[in-house]
Amino acid sequence: MHPERRDRTLPSYKIFFLDHRSCYLNSLGDSLAQLGHQIFFQSSWKLKEIEAGIAHFKPDILLTVGCDIPLRGPVPDQLPTLCRKYGLFHVYWATEDQIQHDLWSLPFINRIKPDLVWTLHPSCIPSYEARGISADHLDFKFNPRVFSAKTALDPEIYDIAFVGTTHLHIKTYRYKSFRDLLFPLVKKGVKTDIWGFGWDLDQALLKKEYGTRVPLSWYHGYLPYLKTGPVYRNARIVLGVQNADDQITQRTVEILGTGAFMIASRTSALATMLEDGKELVLSGSPEETIALVHQYLHDPVRRLQIGQNARAKILKDHTFTDHLRRVLPRLNELLMKKRRAIT
Repeated sequence: MHPERRDRTLPSYKIFFLDHRSCYLNSLGDSLAQLGHQIFFQSSWKLKEIEAGIAHFKPDILLTVGCDIPLRGPVPDQLPTLCRKYGLFHVYWATEDQIQHDLWSLPFINRIKPDLVWTLHPSCIPSYEARGISADHLDFKFNPRVFSAKTALDPEIYDIAFVGTTHLHIKTYRYKSFRDLLFPLVKKGVKTDIWGFGWDLDQALLKKEYGTRVPLSWYHGYLPYLKTGPVYRNARIVLGVQNADDQITQRTVEILGTGAFMIASRTSALATMLEDGKELVLSGSPEETIALVHQYLHDPVRRLQIGQNARAKILKDHTFTDHLRRVLPRLNELLMKKRRAIT
C-alpha cells in the first residue's frame, strides 16, 4: 500500500519505537510509517540491545507508550542518558491518561523526562506544562490498513462478542459498563463469546462484584491484536465496554472502524462522537441492553447499515493519519528548537 499523503513542508523522521505491543506498533507505529516516516521497532527492553539499535538506526525521535511490565523496570530510568548521548527527541504517548494520570503518568515522566507528551485527555496538558514538559492531545484513533471492512458476505459465527481484559484492578467506569452490558447477558444465559486476559483468574472477584461468574465455556483466552478484526467482522453484535464517561477506548474505535455493529455504554464521549441509533447503539442499563439485543440480534440488514455508517464516520473523522498531521507540526517545531539549542 502506498504511503498516505503527508505535509511536504515537514521532514520525514527516523523514529525509534521502543515497545513490544502489537496494539501500538500496528496502530500508531504503522500510521506514522504511512505518513512517510521511517520506523525502527525495538521490542527488547535490554539496555545494551536498545543502545545498539539506536547506534545502528541513528534515529531522530525516540517514541515510548503507556504502561506495561518492562516500563516498571530499571531501563526507562536510562532513557534520558541515551537521549542526551544520541541527540534524540523523546515523545511519550500517555495512554493511561486521564484515569491513571497521577498514579502512573506523572511519576513515569519524572523518570523518562520526555521532550513532548501526547496525552489521551486534553485536561492533562496543563499538568505536564506546569512541570516544564510540552504536551499535545492525541486520542486513540483508527488505522484502516489493519482493519478491513465488514461486508454482508462475512459469516456471522458469533451472536455476541466481547474482546478485552477484566481490567478490574482499579475502580473505574468499567465496573458500571460491565454491569450494564455484559453481566445482564451472563445472568440471562445469552451466550457471549469472550477473549482477553483475566476471565479465568478473576472468577472470585467477578462473583463478588456481579453476583455471578462468566461460564468458562464462553471464554477463549487471549486474542492476538491482529486477529481481533476477524472477530469483529464475524459477530452479529460486539459489546463496547468503556473505561470512562469522557473517554473512549482504542478497541471502540477499531470495532466501529471495522464496521461491526456495536452496543456500547451510553457515555458522554460516545454520545458526542457518534449518533445513537445511526452509527452505534447505546445502553444505559441492564434492562436496556437485553431489549437492544432482542431487537437487533435478528435484524441483519439494520445491523449492517449501522455498522457501515460507523465505519464511514470513523474514516471521515477519526483516523490516526489525520490526527497525526495535526500534532506533528508542533513536534517538528519543538525538535528543531532542541537541535538549535544543542548546536
